Order: sequence, then C-alpha cells, then structure tokens
Amino acid sequence: MPLTSTVAKQLCTKAELQLFTESLVRNVKNLDLSSVKTRVTRARKLRDKYSGLADKQEREMRGKQLPRRSRVVRGNENTRKKAQLFQEALARFEKHREDLEASSSKAMSSKRQVKSKAVKKTGRKTATKKTAPGRSAKKKKKKSAFKQVAKHSKTAGSSSKARKVSAKAKKSRFVAAGQTRVQKHVSAHNRRQQARRDSR
Repeated sequence: MPLTSTVAKQLCTKAELQLFTESLVRNVKNLDLSSVKTRVTRARKLRDKYSGLADKQEREMRGKQLPRRSRVVRGNENTRKKAQLFQEALARFEKHREDLEASSSKAMSSKRQVKSKAVKKTGRKTATKKTAPGRSAKKKKKKSAFKQVAKHSKTAGSSSKARKVSAKAKKSRFVAAGQTRVQKHVSAHNRRQQARRDSR
C-alpha cells in the first residue's frame, strides 16, 4: 500500500518532504525533462541510503553486526518506511521522465518528416526550374533555324529576281540597238557548225 503525505511529514526532513511532494501526480506534471532527471537521481540516492541503513539496523538487532552507537537499535520500521517513500517517489519520477522522452521523440520524428517533405518539394521545384530553360533554349534554336531559312529564301528570291531583271534589261538594250536578229543568226550559225563537227 502506498504511503501518504502524512507519513512523509512525520518521518522526512524539510528537503526530503519537498522532494516527495514534487513526486506526487498533481505536481510532477509541471516538471520538465531536465528537472525530472535531477529528481530521479536524488530520489534514488535517498532510497538506497535508507534501504541500506534499514539492513544495517536489522543486523544490529540480530547481533550480527556491532552497533554504530552506544544506544542499541530497537527497531527499523521508520527507516523501512522512508526507503519505501523514496522508492515510490522514484517510480513516479521515472514514469514521468519516460512520458516526456516519448513525447519528445515523437516531436522529433514529426519534425524530420516535415523537413524531408520540404526537401522533396524544393528538389522538385529546382528540377522543374532546370528543365524549363532547356525547353526555352530548344524553342530559341528552332526559331533561329526558321529565321535562317527565311533569310536564305529571301536572298535566293532576290538574286533570281535580279538575274531576271538583268536579262530583261540586256534584251531591251539589244532590241534598242537592232541587234536581236543578228544575235539570233550568229547563234544559229554556231549551232550548225558544231553539228557538222560532231557528225565527222
């Protein structure tokens, strides 16, 4: 059966009573992880102290160990109770410490998940940003190729037009000089002579 605060007030010193009171369920919830760890250490030391003292007193009562004082020990009931008090306090402190550690580990795991999701999102954004310039570069190359073809076609068209214009101008000059028939006759004469040479 757990011991009450009334028993603790009767047996404990002021510092020991404060430690026991802090271990109660209504008070231990207000402690953070570092505070609970220090109180676990103190409660364990007091538990070990009074349990060891109770064992010594029992050996003295049985005559198996010489008494430390001149007065003979008649009982160790109160010492056993104090050891039990701090054993109970230690159990409450340790339970609260485990709860805090579990909640902190959950919080850390959730933070890691959020962080990993954020990293994945940023990775996707950078990937899309990297692919976008590539597509635009391809579009630019296509446009430049189309422009070059158009320029070439324009220049080709302009050169053919120029040739036609020059031929028309030459013809008009021959017509004006009255040399059209002469030129035709000379060209026909040349073709006939070439045919004779080929027939030989």
